[in-house]
Amino acid sequence: MRLYRQTEVPEDEQGLLCRQSRLMGIVRLIIWCGVLAIAPVIGWKTGKPWVLWIGVALAAVVIPIAVLELAAMFRATNWLLRIGRDGLWINLRSYRDRNVVPDALSVLHLDYGEIARVGQHAESYTTPSEIAGSATPPGVAATTTSTEWRDKFLEIELIHDQTAELKSALNDLRFPPPPADAASAAARATGRIPTVWLVKASLLRIVWVSSHGPVIAPRLAQMLSELETYVQVTLPTRRERPNWRKLTAEEATELARELVHVHGAAVTATALLSRTCGLSHGEANTQVRQLEVEAM
Repeated sequence: MRLYRQTEVPEDEQGLLCRQSRLMGIVRLIIWCGVLAIAPVIGWKTGKPWVLWIGVALAAVVIPIAVLELAAMFRATNWLLRIGRDGLWINLRSYRDRNVVPDALSVLHLDYGEIARVGQHAESYTTPSEIAGSATPPGVAATTTSTEWRDKFLEIELIHDQTAELKSALNDLRFPPPPADAASAAARATGRIPTVWLVKASLLRIVWVSSHGPVIAPRLAQMLSELETYVQVTLPTRRERPNWRKLTAEEATELARELVHVHGAAVTATALLSRTCGLSHGEANTQVRQLEVEAM
């Protein structure tokens, strides 16, 4: 195991490169354009100018953001994993990151000899669909609807647990040194979401497909088929959590931590803690803020 800077990674045109799906980015942009066109069309058809202009104003804000997101997917920084002859290269930095220290250690190289196995791991769980407000007592949680989530990970188990340097690098990427301007420093306070989740010292997971947004290409099955040449590929594993109403406080906190650290889903984690643990929205939000600043 060794960590590299982005500029130190050797080129390998023959290696299989995995990245955020550009096709999915195009599809999302088309969907956003279609959804945002509804209000202006309704306003024009019904003769209500205020509906039309609200829709136009909203589109003027959202569409440029979506276009910039799509443009980022076509940059060279949009790569997650590369299967090379010399080992597995993993980009710890998201293609969305812009203010990362240039010389940060952000690429992990694993020799195939130190990989015990790889495989697919899937998780499914539910969360409340709305946040409990002050006017809604915790006792009515049973009437709240549920949102179902499904995640699919690439799981990499090592033959050793010497990953302290990796853990340090992941935390440095989550909380890089504060920039000079106050606005960016405030944005840094919530932390960034690394692409790799260190479940335990010898086990890594990488989000491949998630209801929270990420979709990596090519498909996980194809990538594992390619890896089978070099390492052992095991049968898929799966974990199905109970419905959020049946979670204990400890189980809810564990899930909330994963929502924050793995997916950056602070709002969803707040709703979960508020409903499951009987906390007020403010108390749940405070607990989520604490989770955000925790080291991985």
